[in-house]
Amino acid sequence: MKIIQILPKMNVGGVERGVLDLTKHFKNSHIDNIVISGGGRLTQELEKEDITHYQLPVFKKSLLSLFLIPKIRKILKNENIDIIHARSRVPAWISFFASRDSNTEFITTAHGMYKTKFWSEVMGWGKFVICPSRIIARHMKETFDVGEEKIVIIPRWVNTAKFKFIDYSQKTESNTIVSVGRISPSKGYEYLIQGFKKVVRFNPLLKLQIIGSPDNSKLKYYNHLKSLVSALSLTHNVQFIDFRQDIENVLMTARVLVAPSVIEESFGRVIIEAFASGVPVIATKVGGFNEIIQDGKDGILIDAQSPQAIADSIIKIINTPAYTKDMVKNAYQKVINHYTMEKCLSETEKVYKASLSLKRILVIKISSLGDLILSFPALKALKEQIHDNRLTILTSKKYSPLLYDCPYIDEIITVDNDYKNIKSILTLSKALRRKSFDYIIDFQNNKASHLISWLSFPKKSVGYSLRWGKLLTKNIKLNREDTPLTSQERILQCIGVKFKERKLIFWKGGTSSKIALPDNTKFIGISISASRRWESKRWPPKHIINLIKLINKNLPSYKVILIGDETAKHLADKIENSIKIRLINLCGKTTLADLSFVISKLSVFVTPDTAPLHLATALDIPTIALFGPTDPTRHIVKSKNITVFTKKLDCSFCYKPQCKLSEKNLCMQKITPNEVFKKIENILRNISH
Repeated sequence: MKIIQILPKMNVGGVERGVLDLTKHFKNSHIDNIVISGGGRLTQELEKEDITHYQLPVFKKSLLSLFLIPKIRKILKNENIDIIHARSRVPAWISFFASRDSNTEFITTAHGMYKTKFWSEVMGWGKFVICPSRIIARHMKETFDVGEEKIVIIPRWVNTAKFKFIDYSQKTESNTIVSVGRISPSKGYEYLIQGFKKVVRFNPLLKLQIIGSPDNSKLKYYNHLKSLVSALSLTHNVQFIDFRQDIENVLMTARVLVAPSVIEESFGRVIIEAFASGVPVIATKVGGFNEIIQDGKDGILIDAQSPQAIADSIIKIINTPAYTKDMVKNAYQKVINHYTMEKCLSETEKVYKASLSLKRILVIKISSLGDLILSFPALKALKEQIHDNRLTILTSKKYSPLLYDCPYIDEIITVDNDYKNIKSILTLSKALRRKSFDYIIDFQNNKASHLISWLSFPKKSVGYSLRWGKLLTKNIKLNREDTPLTSQERILQCIGVKFKERKLIFWKGGTSSKIALPDNTKFIGISISASRRWESKRWPPKHIINLIKLINKNLPSYKVILIGDETAKHLADKIENSIKIRLINLCGKTTLADLSFVISKLSVFVTPDTAPLHLATALDIPTIALFGPTDPTRHIVKSKNITVFTKKLDCSFCYKPQCKLSEKNLCMQKITPNEVFKKIENILRNISH
């Protein structure tokens, strides 16, 4: 396994030291780490450990940084990288787009409470998002809508081989109070200095060491702190010490560590390092500090911006050595239980392995219902042949009930009929981006679906090249000779999936319903219409009436069921009233779940080219398919249970929803009730035998 750790710079700080620890820890294992950063003091440590480091300006907050994408992409390819692990926003933007249409997984660690929503959104696009604390996990979920299934909480760790525990009884002679962190207003050092003034009155021999360095933007604050020290006459008691790489040595001689932050800290690495070193800790009640410290048991929590609370806590620690000794022991035990480098990096390794094995797949099939049913074999093939996958389908809200108990789908995302407008596309794509799909399989293949696929930023997307198919990472040419399943299979082959058998399917348990049909009765079903748009597919009502009469006269043990949606209800009522024959009229009265149940009870089904045809095929129901304006070879999945009636005319297979001839729907009219009835008799005769 080969991994890149990418971060702005390798200077002092919890994130940087964590990366250094990680690369050293995995150095001689099966996980090989490379670091990309903008350079820094800790790069010397990487060189000592013979860890490959690429120095690139991945720290610059500028759109120009996106020009680094080709360079990063080249590194991913040349180094054969499995995972790129981004630990800050600029590196994340660059590495995310570099990893698209590649074999490299992208994951992130959210190290802070990001505020700028658009700029920080990318930190939630990782296949997994590692959070160092529950508060950061909650922030990523609530602010950036990152799904719980992507979030992994792994705290920062401490290297107990480096940070040695020293019993507190050996520290009581020390006069050094320390605070470690970058010089920034967020760290609250002015309150620590003000509080320390009160402590010095109690014990003038105590020293405060503030260890860290400011960047150029914080020099004004740094100078303010120095002025405050002078104003409070603490020049001989307070020291500002620049960057120290050996924090373990600092803690070895420290009497107390104070973390006076005033912002919601994501974690607090120096706190657990102090725990491991036997140093009592005072910290403000902010962010992740609350999760590390149990007040009074393994540390002291105080209100932020309170010099008096800082002073009182330092004095309490110094004045009550027995209490402090117990607190220090409890803190060390917490490190052993939760924060050792071995434990935390073992959890990190699990995330890396899961990133390589898990595949998140989105299938787009929004309409029509018949085409959705035709996609079921593809769903089954994906689920069975791509191991450890999470399969999501994007479909129309009105069709989703048919999928509720589908065993091949883990999640259904639905859209309304207005999904093609740009506002809907942008909103939907934004939500899909957060899902971090490895593959988007576009079976819809219209402009809207191609744009959705592109804007969702999957690793790879596949579909046809027609319309806006060039937006997909892999597109194939449409072959008009393809059958419905072979056309899907050609798309699936782009990601290494094939059909084991080309047949329609429906799952066990998908035929439950509240519809009550008479017991001990045999049924012949007739679908009386196609969709509202396709009037040319309809078999004439007079033919349907004559067929019902033939069935009633010659097959008295069978009852006819009329099937159709709400748009067919008026026609069904008209047919029922005109023949005065008892039948079951279910037009406009069935849900999609009801429809599959009713069709499963039929002995024979007569239908034009419409969705129930494919459902009957999937259920292995003997079916008579009536085709006129559409070519059956392009729309039917071959089955021994299907009989096709079609009449060849000069205008056959015109694919016009409305017939242009003076004698409307002539191709459908020429299919007679007598020939359909004879086929019904033949089917029933074969069944009885």
